[in-house]
Amino acid sequence: MNYLDVKIDWKARMPESQAQKVEAHDAIDRFSVEWSRERPDLDFTYLATLGRILRLSAHLREAMDEWLEPYGITWEMFDLLASLQRSGYANGMRPTDLYEACMLSSGATTNRIDRAEKLNYAARRPDTEDGRSTRIALTKRGAGLTHRAMTRHSSCAGEIAGRLSGKEQQLLARLLRKLLLSFESEKSEAKAPKRAAQREAKPAAFA
Repeated sequence: MNYLDVKIDWKARMPESQAQKVEAHDAIDRFSVEWSRERPDLDFTYLATLGRILRLSAHLREAMDEWLEPYGITWEMFDLLASLQRSGYANGMRPTDLYEACMLSSGATTNRIDRAEKLNYAARRPDTEDGRSTRIALTKRGAGLTHRAMTRHSSCAGEIAGRLSGKEQQLLARLLRKLLLSFESEKSEAKAPKRAAQREAKPAAFA
């Protein structure tokens, strides 16, 4: 069972004054108390940061689906279309670049591309730089939809971010960037040997 989904009668199992104190805090404060009681042998300090990131992600995903609903798309489709528009490439993006942008497996990204193509939001086109490959580009319909949806998305997301002061947003951004870079650096280092091997395997070009 996911620890974020743990539901027990926590108020009945702790003194009333303590239950009232926890109740005044957020869900993660409650989970920390519960887990520290049930597993005193473990350190649950990470819940204060990673636990909140996970729960905020769930809340944000739900909110984004709601404000994207009038456009007939979910966050998953919007993520793909927005990635294509953000790239600025008129001739589209390579599927491998979309995998990275959307943080999905190749199979999951292919499924999204198939749905976007079926709805005439995106189209597969030959890659002019590599005849063996294809690129994914927004159609006129997809570009218009993405433009309108992004206007709404930016406004709603900005309102949520505005719940923090400007200084708080800057501080949080620095801390989240540090954590995100720790993952991205590890991933980049892991891929370096593979990229080097691929370069060595390519036939030498003649001038």
